[in-house]
Amino acid sequence: MATARAVERRNFTGLAWHGTFLAAATALGQPTTILPAYVALLGGSPLLVGTMLSVLLAGSVLPELFFAHIVEGSPRKRPYLLWAVYSRAVAWLMLGTLTWLFARSAPLLLLLLLFALLAVFAVGGSLCSVAYTDIYGRSIAPGVRGRFYASRQFLGSIAALAVTYLAGILLSRNHGGSPATYALLFLGTGLLMLLAGTGFLLVRETPVEATAKPSLSAYLRQVPVLWSRDPGLRALVWIENVASLHLMLLPFYMLLAAAWLHSPASAVAFYTMAQIVGGALSNVVWGWLNDRFGSGAVLRTCLLLGAGMPLLALVLAAFWPSGYFLIFVVLGAAIASRNLAYNNVLVDIAPVPLRATYTGLVGTLTAPTLLLPMLGGSLIGLFGFRDVFLLVALALGLAAFTVGRSPYLSVAPKV
Repeated sequence: MATARAVERRNFTGLAWHGTFLAAATALGQPTTILPAYVALLGGSPLLVGTMLSVLLAGSVLPELFFAHIVEGSPRKRPYLLWAVYSRAVAWLMLGTLTWLFARSAPLLLLLLLFALLAVFAVGGSLCSVAYTDIYGRSIAPGVRGRFYASRQFLGSIAALAVTYLAGILLSRNHGGSPATYALLFLGTGLLMLLAGTGFLLVRETPVEATAKPSLSAYLRQVPVLWSRDPGLRALVWIENVASLHLMLLPFYMLLAAAWLHSPASAVAFYTMAQIVGGALSNVVWGWLNDRFGSGAVLRTCLLLGAGMPLLALVLAAFWPSGYFLIFVVLGAAIASRNLAYNNVLVDIAPVPLRATYTGLVGTLTAPTLLLPMLGGSLIGLFGFRDVFLLVALALGLAAFTVGRSPYLSVAPKV
């Protein structure tokens, strides 16, 4: 029989394997670059591009509480996880195949199928998130969670750089891409997701005691009780909603470069590489900070970076245009710290039997932030880059101060 140490190493390897190839798949099917260009190739309008991003965001968040009701109380969570991972892979494989067959002959039909398949992909991600949080919490010991996320994100960044480089070569040879090019990219995304899913086959999940599931209405009635009893949950939801203000600016750092610095379209690839490198190099710091000082320390640093990025962007654009790429290096580091901080804070504050419920609840209660990119675009149109960037920096700075004073977001894991 395998020792506890051997099982821990096996789980560490399996979950890191999944994270690495998931990062590669995400880079190859990037929703901020590859998919918008694909929609434009099919004749879609900017409104359809925005709707596509909304479908991806909403589908990944809104069903979480419903899925938490299904998953919670089950002795094993891995079957749900595998079902979700492979359904997401199949969606990309189908999109690649349909693109190969119908992109030229029926582009409007393909646009409709694109939204349907992206909805399947996003909803699968919602189920995956709920099941993954519980398995991760029981598979990776608290003392090594920082090292795990640092390893996973570092390896994932390397894999993402590799596939991004290959995708760039493929697209450049076709002057921005042909239907066949995108078909190959989507088929590659699906295959990488299948490969990522094999990591979960390595995980040894220790079954928990099965509990009777309440009806959905009874399950939802417990939400206000959890909310009123757990100040840590309330603090995390509040902070995450405020911290999500960074979403308001994510699409606009590149637009600021184009408007103020007149950066050419070719700079997109360079800035993307800078972002990936920033995330990869920072992961060692985030892992050490988490294991040494706790997940709350990473969360505070994440918020401070979020507050500093708009200020840095304005300063670089005004006084050192050639150094503007640094904003994307910091952006990569901020995204990496956010991925580590919020997952670990959530696992730390949630009671073990309720991790799936807490994941779904936090996702549902932060759903309004999905509208922030649209709001950011409207505000920038009304007031300009400078005023909106300064406002977001102030809000995130206040959020960082709040976390620093909160006793609930830097806690020992509950057992």
